[in-house]
Amino acid sequence: MRLPRTPSFRLDGRRALVTGASSGIGLAAAAALAEAGAEVALIARRRPELERVRDAIRAAGGQAEAHPLDVTDREAAAAFVAGRGPFDILVNAAGIARHAPAIEVSPADLDATLDVNLRAAFFLCREVARGLIASGRPGSLINVSSQMGHVGGPDRAAYCASKHALEGMTRAMAIEWGRMASG
Repeated sequence: MRLPRTPSFRLDGRRALVTGASSGIGLAAAAALAEAGAEVALIARRRPELERVRDAIRAAGGQAEAHPLDVTDREAAAAFVAGRGPFDILVNAAGIARHAPAIEVSPADLDATLDVNLRAAFFLCREVARGLIASGRPGSLINVSSQMGHVGGPDRAAYCASKHALEGMTRAMAIEWGRMASG
């Protein structure tokens, strides 16, 4: 597997948690963080893909561990963070999109979209922030959104709503927790 290359910056001694790390933006973020020297915990549901990413990062000289986990399982996610934290960096890249006209979106599809794209990110941010606050260390919480949260699009009402909400949540957390970091 060929990993994406990133600009030069160093994160030696930092610990990162990346969700959705088996593909796409999550994989690229994990590769960049590892290349910069961070120890990366890779989270995704698909074990074989996750292990391939871990192996590729290690082959490139990085540090990574694969942890198959469904981010919508709040108890398991909280236990994972509590057992392996504190993390200095969180990248919430896990996401789903179920395309359907708004008039046809089922409650189950809306719930699934909000569970992965919003609720999981909320609770993972909270758990990682708790560890950072308790340790008195600064950190970075990164939530991957989409321009679709701003512009909308046909057959994407649930996805667009989840990403717009994610951005509002991220801003609110930054205001709330940023004040704590600055004293």
